[in-house]
Amino acid sequence: MKPNEIIHGFTVQSVRPLPELEARICQLEHQKSGARLVWLDRKEENKTFAIAFRTLPEDDTGVFHILEHSVLCGSDRYPTKEPFVELMKSSLQTFINAFTFPDKTMYPVCSRNDKDFANLVRVYMDAVLHPAIYHKPEIFRQEGWHYELKPGQAEPTYKGVVFNEMKGAYADKDSRMYLEIERQLYPDTAYRFESGGHPAHIPELTYEQFLDAHRRFYAPSNSYIYLDGRMDIDAVLAILDGEYLQDFTRRDDQPQFVLQAPVKSGLVRSRYEISPEEPAENKAQLGWGFVYGTYEDREEVMGVEVLADALCGGSESPLKRRLVSQGLAQDVRVYSGLGGSSVQNEAGIQVTNLSEDRVDEVEAAIREELERLVREGLDHEQLSATLANLEFQYRERDYGRIPQGLGLGLDVMCSWLYGGNPSANLEVGPLFASLNRKLEEGWFEQLLERVFLKNDHFCRVLLTPSATLGEEERAGEAARLKAVRDGWTEADETAIRAQQEQLEAWQAAEDS
Repeated sequence: MKPNEIIHGFTVQSVRPLPELEARICQLEHQKSGARLVWLDRKEENKTFAIAFRTLPEDDTGVFHILEHSVLCGSDRYPTKEPFVELMKSSLQTFINAFTFPDKTMYPVCSRNDKDFANLVRVYMDAVLHPAIYHKPEIFRQEGWHYELKPGQAEPTYKGVVFNEMKGAYADKDSRMYLEIERQLYPDTAYRFESGGHPAHIPELTYEQFLDAHRRFYAPSNSYIYLDGRMDIDAVLAILDGEYLQDFTRRDDQPQFVLQAPVKSGLVRSRYEISPEEPAENKAQLGWGFVYGTYEDREEVMGVEVLADALCGGSESPLKRRLVSQGLAQDVRVYSGLGGSSVQNEAGIQVTNLSEDRVDEVEAAIREELERLVREGLDHEQLSATLANLEFQYRERDYGRIPQGLGLGLDVMCSWLYGGNPSANLEVGPLFASLNRKLEEGWFEQLLERVFLKNDHFCRVLLTPSATLGEEERAGEAARLKAVRDGWTEADETAIRAQQEQLEAWQAAEDS
């Protein structure tokens, strides 16, 4: 494979060595459809395929989460209702899943067997480009939401896989904290919306809007195809081109990322649910969110990861020791956006289980401790040890529960999706060499001050426990349903019941 070579409709744009991975990265583009492709050519038998789309939410209906579920419920070539489940049972796959991120949706599969791998590529390509959703509205109702009216039941309820999943997610206080921080940090961009869907807004999504989102966003010109491992690349490109991409023409309406201008919010208050039996004392949660730079500022992202460990990595870390030893909170942690999904970098401080009437005291203690560390200096021996540990982890390429090839693909997406170099996050030697040089130059203290103390883009969120919130939200949902029900004519109710019967019949029907 050489630059400018054309292989099955793909033009090779670049081929570069990756010595740390004992690999080369090949970047291609499909001329007719505009689909982008990256292949990590390396001696890895567990082959990985993934196709991702830029999916920037425009509301809280969770349409991309519902699409993620729905396209895997059958397609033109594979009309079975649950091809995903069938593959789990019968394929030689070593990994199979789909992910909804704040700004992309990704469909990865892995296999060590060439024939099985080719079959998985076909099933997933057909799923995303030719899903059965256009002639099976039951898929939308099953995976997204629908009204359910049981026999003899006067008032409807909401049902749906994603609807139920997100109701469970919003029972978690960390999810509520994250959502509120994102809303405050990104009030003018897609990141202010919940890509997974907010339970109060999922039922606002119509079937027509659902289909329109697929037409707009699931186009090859908006796709990023990732391949990793030892494979017959000619055969794989032939499948992609001849069986799928040749059916599409290039489009110029790819969704674009917008950078959020700096914003500062005062203390924003919200609530999370606790049981009536649970004591509410000292259960407030405080979050600070910060935005700094963009995905291209790789040294700063890794630097904040080092700072997170230095500040709160252990019980004797200075920020944690300050708050816990003085009885101001049960715990505190610093997090970075490392491995996150945003065109802009994000960091935060989260304080757990404090008294609501001591918020000012807690915030003052955090600022005082951070200012002291900037002034007196961080523990450079600890910073050096953290850098060494992180470098070891990154060189090991251990991604936990997911295969290494997919982990590398996620690293690729964290730059490539935003228009950056797909190999930017794949080699770490120069990165850590530079950070170690900067260690004695006061760079980490400067970074600490710039990100956490003198930052024009930040927010503060306070969550307080509520024993009545759950009941209030259930009452709000019941009121919304009653308002809908009161507007139904007799014909409307008949149609709703008929849709429910059709859904149940489709679910019960056996595949041929």
